[in-house]
Amino acid sequence: ALEKLARVRAQLRAGQIDAALETARHADLVDAAPVLADALRDFAAVGAFDAHALLLGERATRHPDDYDAALALASALHGLGRPGDAVAWAERAHALRPAERLPREIRATALVDRGDVQQGLALFRELLPDADAATAARHLVLMHYDPAATNDALFARLEAYAQRHLPRFGAPFTRSIDRNARRLRIGWLSPRFAEGPVASFLPNLLGAFDRTRHRHLLISLQPARDAAGARFEALADEWIVLAGLDDTTLLQRLRALELDVLVDLAGHSTANRIGVLAQRVAPLQVSWLDWFDTTAVPAMDAWISDAWLTPENSTQRYTERVLRLASGRFCYSPPIDAPPTSYAGDRSVVFASFNRLAKLNAEVVAAWASILHRVPGSRLELGARLLDDEATRTHARERFAAHGIAPDRLVLHGQRSYPALLEAYRSVDVALDPFPFSGCTTTCDALYMGAAVVARTGDTFVSRQSASLLERLGRGEWIAHDAAGYVERAVAAAACVESLRAAREAQRRAVETSLCDAAAQA
Repeated sequence: ALEKLARVRAQLRAGQIDAALETARHADLVDAAPVLADALRDFAAVGAFDAHALLLGERATRHPDDYDAALALASALHGLGRPGDAVAWAERAHALRPAERLPREIRATALVDRGDVQQGLALFRELLPDADAATAARHLVLMHYDPAATNDALFARLEAYAQRHLPRFGAPFTRSIDRNARRLRIGWLSPRFAEGPVASFLPNLLGAFDRTRHRHLLISLQPARDAAGARFEALADEWIVLAGLDDTTLLQRLRALELDVLVDLAGHSTANRIGVLAQRVAPLQVSWLDWFDTTAVPAMDAWISDAWLTPENSTQRYTERVLRLASGRFCYSPPIDAPPTSYAGDRSVVFASFNRLAKLNAEVVAAWASILHRVPGSRLELGARLLDDEATRTHARERFAAHGIAPDRLVLHGQRSYPALLEAYRSVDVALDPFPFSGCTTTCDALYMGAAVVARTGDTFVSRQSASLLERLGRGEWIAHDAAGYVERAVAAAACVESLRAAREAQRRAVETSLCDAAAQA
């Protein structure tokens, strides 16, 4: 086994991933657990995650009683975007050790990821009474996909998390804003200065600020790795990377920047550092953009919203002071070199959703199936990274088949480049917004590319994102307040597709006027 491990390492150093995997799959190495563990680390270290999962599969198949192998394989498959296979191996691990928490958590999360939201969240809630910080934090995101979630319930969970899992550490913060300074130092903190929501809403705003009054420091919690990251770096007065630091060191580094204002763009979302911000790193701390609820952190002073997302009579609850921008919370930065809006379809009515599958709960699937039944000959296109997995594609077809929708009415796409995704909208007539977790970037993209968007609004913040954008655009006729109204609005839009197709370019101009006014938002 050691001889084969040495050969695997030599092949990996030479970039021969396939050859290394073939060597590693030999029974001598697979059966030697400690040696196999070294090989698995070596594959992961070079980013060969598919080979890593295949090798774990060899071990788990040959040794069906190996709990660690089954668990590691479930985790690896989930990370690779294969929730169906992750569920199966998580169930195997759970059967081997029923008292362990992690197999149940992987299974619950994978179920939510593929759209089985109610089932996955029910399993997740069983874990919460004795959940550690990581599990509880994961639930803070997942609970917003719950169709039954109320604002009071969301607030209670967020507040309990902040009180239990964000302990005090470090010296008290004492600095105040230097009101005599010629330029305020504004810090923007994010782990995602890359393609995605931050790149869709922040760049044009940054470019519109008066740089004689402010100095903008973009503080990245991850190194910039794509063109969007390079664009952010060019927009910054100072570009600072603080990746991989422990809490104490990050707190020291952030305080040393002597910021006047810190704008946190992550909240409780993935890869956040809210525990550090809870100690306070600036006299004024603001939550905005890539989080969709209160942080429940006393050191977070303000929450940026607008009158459409958070009306004055809203039941939404925040520990922060809510500031409503007259220009709207979101200022879309249209993609550079976007395709033209001109219709490029085959004249059939095409509905679409390019949202993540976790937003497609049972009620959403039922509504979309009803729309397809009401509009004969129409198709529904779904686009999501997880649809690269054949098991997930099959599961998606089965969910619609249960409502009488034949597979040929569905067009399924896996992960695409952003330009390819935008190009796909040229063949889409009506984008169907999921509920209660509505779209935001996807909604702006669809509207900018000329497609209609039908949305259902609710009381929670996440259920009002698309509706707020449509209200600002003057498209209240595309907003529904219940499932029946949602279906009716989609069917009505399909009945006038010719006029929708003729108005695609005019709609782009309207989006630029109503949703892209960076100067007003700045």
